[in-house]
Amino acid sequence: IPLGVNPELFKPRMKNRYLLDKYKLFNKKIVLFVGGLDRAHYFKGVTYLIKAFQLIASNDIYRLIIVGEGNLRTSYESLVINFGLERKVLFASSVSDDQLPLYYNLADVFVLPSIDGSEAFGISILEAMASGVPVVASDLPGVRSVVQKDHSGYLFKPKNITVLAKHMHFLLENPQTGNEFGVAGRLRVLNNYTWSVVGKRVQDVYEEIR
Repeated sequence: IPLGVNPELFKPRMKNRYLLDKYKLFNKKIVLFVGGLDRAHYFKGVTYLIKAFQLIASNDIYRLIIVGEGNLRTSYESLVINFGLERKVLFASSVSDDQLPLYYNLADVFVLPSIDGSEAFGISILEAMASGVPVVASDLPGVRSVVQKDHSGYLFKPKNITVLAKHMHFLLENPQTGNEFGVAGRLRVLNNYTWSVVGKRVQDVYEEIR
């Protein structure tokens, strides 16, 4: 039985004007990552995301927002500086639970670039899909159980920055496909991953073993 998500909290909305102004994102196309930046979450693949974003960053309207905190953040910031991307890769720390849904609504594409099977599921994928955001994610067993390939998002081989960059670029430049993926993703969440659906499945198990 999987984890669930609240579709009334994570849902499609207009981009928040305060956040657009805070990060200077008006008229920008935004890639989003949400996850831990500590050593325990080494497997999240943030290094590969930054390297992939660097391949498409010559387009001045692209921005990458990394939401999260941890003791690896400094090394990720150093990589961003080495690539000369300080203006285009933004780190958002200390995002409160009530603000987090608004960050998903900023995104044109959500990326989960995890590198190995330590990523058992990825609750952030559900939050992005519930928010109507198209997903690009590593092709790992737990992840592909959620993301329907080429229907609600794209999957790519872990660590393959070339393919990751290609998928990000395509969705940023083809918002109609992104919208279609976003609609399909939210519908999948509503049908399979809301807390009411998950709770019913738990209740069914209890009833079965009584």
